[in-house]
This record gives sequence, structure tokens and C-alpha cells, in this order.
Amino acid sequence: MPFVRRFGELREDVTFAARQLRKSPGFAFVVVITLALGVGVNSAIFALVDATLLRPLPLPGADRLVMVWERSATSPRDLASPLNMTDWNQRSRAFEKMAAFVPNVGGMVMAGADGTADTVPRQWVTAGVFDVLGIRAIAGRTFVAADEAGGPGAVVLSEAFWRARFGGNHSVIGRELLLDGSPFTVVGVVPQEAQLLGASSIWAVRPMPRDPRARAAHFLRVVGRLKPGVAVEAAAADMTAVADGLSREFPATNKGRGVALEPFRDVLIGDDLRLTSTLFLGIVGFVLLICCVNVANLLLSRMPVRARELAVRFALGASRPRIIRQLLTESLVLAALGGLLGVAVGAAILKVAPSVIPEGLLPGAVTLSLDARVLAFCAGVTLLVGLMFGLGPAWQATSLSPVETIGSGGRTSTRGDGRLRRMMVVGEVAAAALLLTGAGLLLRTLLTVDGVDRGYRARQVLTMMVDPLGSQYPTRESLVQFLDEVEGQVRALPGVEATAWTSRFPSGPRCSTASTSRSSATRRSRRASAQPPSTSR
Repeated sequence: MPFVRRFGELREDVTFAARQLRKSPGFAFVVVITLALGVGVNSAIFALVDATLLRPLPLPGADRLVMVWERSATSPRDLASPLNMTDWNQRSRAFEKMAAFVPNVGGMVMAGADGTADTVPRQWVTAGVFDVLGIRAIAGRTFVAADEAGGPGAVVLSEAFWRARFGGNHSVIGRELLLDGSPFTVVGVVPQEAQLLGASSIWAVRPMPRDPRARAAHFLRVVGRLKPGVAVEAAAADMTAVADGLSREFPATNKGRGVALEPFRDVLIGDDLRLTSTLFLGIVGFVLLICCVNVANLLLSRMPVRARELAVRFALGASRPRIIRQLLTESLVLAALGGLLGVAVGAAILKVAPSVIPEGLLPGAVTLSLDARVLAFCAGVTLLVGLMFGLGPAWQATSLSPVETIGSGGRTSTRGDGRLRRMMVVGEVAAAALLLTGAGLLLRTLLTVDGVDRGYRARQVLTMMVDPLGSQYPTRESLVQFLDEVEGQVRALPGVEATAWTSRFPSGPRCSTASTSRSSATRRSRRASAQPPSTSR
């Protein structure tokens, strides 16, 4: 049977390839290591590309989730007013439901039974946000409308916080936690997907203000789920009509304000992250190409040694396709070994990636892992690489004349052999020069950014965060007195030259400034409470 014969030939080719590699362990080692590095780096970067560009969000019906922004002449994407969001929810015919969350993750002081206190990341949301996203509680429930009606506060815990702080104990459901000096009831636990809203450990319901003046306050990110079959363009037209109606009803706050829709995934990933992922994939693709050229040159350098062997096989009746198939099998065996080791290299890179990637670069629920999609990519790249570096040398080796090769003692080479090697060397040098140029420009940019005068001296400066309970320091005077006492104790420590406190760090979260001329009579900036530094005596 043809299939049985082909399978037998393949088994013989693989066995022969293994014997050839055992004869040249140094050559095999260099090739496998070269390929492993190329495949490993590419698999790790593909995991990033897959997570940011290809893989859908881990939410049911994620393609129907859109972010709803307010739009004005000065801001194409502005946060929404709570009263506008309520009217959108009631008047829009394109959405199943809308909900909102405050984008900034703050902190709540959680008091322990032993008298200790910790600051826990907290995010304010409306009651329907988990329902809109399709996130179900893994313990207890998510928020309901009654949680917004006032009364005792309700909180939902993240799965990671629940397991780390409470050991995954279901008895925490219904328990009261003392947060910022007030009791909150734990109603449920949500899975990792909730981190798409923000890197929070606790979500609390924020009652929507009903005061008409709140229509001028813009602090919410609104996410909505489209009805089945409704396109984003149709929803945008519907929301434009709703916004126009609100503009006529409330000209004092809504005149000139429209609505903009954007897929939820595009907001989470962002243009910068997509560009970075694509750029990295192109860079490591060049690296893999250089690896292939290196291996192809190594194979070509071995062909004069094997020329007599191939000539004898020709003389014994082997056809050129049969010889090419044998040489390609050897290349694919090398590629397979390099690919297997490359998977291990990629897994090692992904293991250390979380400690290297800057915090906040990836959305909370987007993780980098060596899953089936990445393994399939590795398999495809390994096969492609084996064909790339094996086909040229195999074709070149079988173009020699058997008679001339045997007569010359196996030392025959062709003019095409040298031409092919020169072409590969030129291509390799060109690719390497391109990579080095890009790396040099990137290094120059980083050095330039690092040398920018930030307006403050960060060297030999240590910072600490203090989050005092508002119930214990209800007035500004009592809070300032507490901070002065803490500052005095810190200033008395050995090695401390000066101390100061501020409500926000320079260039830190939620801190923005506006530069003005020295002669300007007024200075406009976001105000931050600060105290001049005190020096140690």
C-alpha cells in the first residue's frame, strides 16, 4: 500500500536523521540552541499579541459591550454625568442595559479584629455593572437595585482577595466588614474577569445623586450591552438622538454635548498597547529570520562533507526528490528539537513577565499564558522554520553532478553554492543592521526621557502612604495635627535629613499641573495639600 510505504520511508528518514545528528553533536547543539531562542522569544511575544489583539475578552457576548462617552467640542471622550447616564438607560432603544463605574481605584481602610488596619483597593460601581458585563458571582451574589437604595453598604470581593484574606471561606458572605469606620456587608465574590474594571479588591455600590446640579458632574465611565443584532453604528445614531433631546431639555449643562461609542475591548487594550504588541512581533520575527539564515549557512557548510555520500546514493538509484525529502527530514528533526526547547524558553519568559511588565500596562483580567493557541503557534513556526532553513541547502546539495563529486573525492562545490551563501549573509547583515538601528534609536529615546528635568529630585527620597480613617479625623485641623505628629516621628529617625507630607505625589496618579509664566498674577493648577519640608537638627 502506498501509505504504508510512505510511512516506512518516513520512519527510515527520521532514524537516519537521528544517526546523522549523533555523529555531529556540536553542530546539532548549536542549531537547536539557536532555534530554541528564536522560537521561544517568538512564542512569548505571540502570547502578548494573542492576549491583546486576537483573543476575545473573557466575558460572554463581549462583542456587544461598548463604552459610552460624553463628547464635547473640547473633549471627544469625556466621563459621563450620573443623571445623563440614567436618562440614557431609560431612553435608548439600542441597549439592553447600561451601568457605570468610577475609573479611579481608591482605597478603603479595613479594620481587623485584632485592631490592625489595612488599606484595600476599592472601586465604586453602579448596581448593574456586573450584570451588564455578564460576570456571575462564584459565591453569594452580585449587586441588585436594592443595594443602591441606601441603608447598610454592600460590597463584593474579588476572588484573589477572598482567597488571600479569607482563605476562600464561604462563611464570609453576609459578614460585616468595617471599612473607613463604617459597616459594609459582603454580598458576593466575583471572578478574575472583574479586574477588567480596575485592579480592585473590593467593589462598593455608589448611589446615584438625584440633585439636578449633579448633571454637571462628570465622573463615570459608562458601559452598555447592545441588544442582539444591533450594530455599533445604529446604536450611535440612537444615542445621538437621545443626546440631542437632553441638550434641548437641559441647555445649561448639556448644550453642545453629544455621545460617542467605542467597543469595550478597544478601550481596555488601547492604541499604545496594540502598537507595542505589533512592533514587538515584528522585531522578534526579524530575530527568527536571522536564526534561520544562520542555521541555513551551517547546513550549507556541511554539504561538501556529505557530497560523496549523496553522490553515492544518486549512483545507487535514489531520485532527487527522494534525497531532498531525506535532507528536509533532517532539517525538520532539528527544528522539532529546537521547537520543543523553545516552548520551555517561552514558558520561562512568560513566568517572569509579570514581574517585568509595568503595572497597569495590561488590563487586569488579561493574562499571558502558554495555552493551546500559543502551542499551536509554536508548532506552526517550527514547521515553517524547518522548511525555511532546510529547503535551500537541500536543493543546492542535490544540484551537484554525482560523477564529478565521486571523481573529486567529495570536494566538489558549485558556483551557485557560494552565491546562495553570499545572498544569505547579505540578508542576515541587513536584518541585523535594521534591528541594531532600531535598538539604538530606542536607547537614545530612553536616555533622553530619563534625562528630562522633572522639576523635583527623586534620588535618596523615600515615600510612604498614610490613609487615616475619616471618622477619627473629621476636621482638617485634626488631620493636619495627626500628620504633623507622624512627620515628627519620622524626622527623628537616624539618617533622615528632611520630611514633608502631601496629598498627591508629583507625577503620581490624579495629579496634574499647568505651567504658567513667573510674571503671571494667577496660577491655575489642581490643588494639592502640602506642607513645606522640615529638616532634622
